Amino acid sequence: MDRQLAETVAREINDCKSLFLSEIQELDRNSLRVVVAEGLPAGPPKSIEVGGVTIPDCTPIEVIDQSHVFEVFWRVYVGYTVLNESYASVDEEELGEGVRFRIYSKSRFIDFMSRATFASDEYPGPTRHYCLACEDQIVHVLSVDAPAIKRLR
Repeated sequence: MDRQLAETVAREINDCKSLFLSEIQELDRNSLRVVVAEGLPAGPPKSIEVGGVTIPDCTPIEVIDQSHVFEVFWRVYVGYTVLNESYASVDEEELGEGVRFRIYSKSRFIDFMSRATFASDEYPGPTRHYCLACEDQIVHVLSVDAPAIKRLR
């Protein structure tokens, strides 16, 4: 896939205000396919009640026919994890770029994978930490290769 096109689609993922994990699938041996869909306002605003308090003008965010859908594919990965977004924490010492599609140069996931595996710059080569920050799940992937990214819809 054209690197410039992949970067453009990665920017489109980052531009999504909401993102939902649609599929995660291991293909072949140690390859990973992740499909995410853009969340958009669905229906007219309405009031909702939470804890006895009425909140006006709330619009549900859902995957609808107009939502963009993206595929992110790693040919080979070192490791990955899926976190329940409710339990994910922010670490101010982590260094990364992006909002919904993040690329980290320093993170707790990189630290964990360096202790949990024997992956190194020598074998299989320099790795990068990629992250898809969705509304309900956070997907972390450590890989030598950048993923192929394309818009499915």
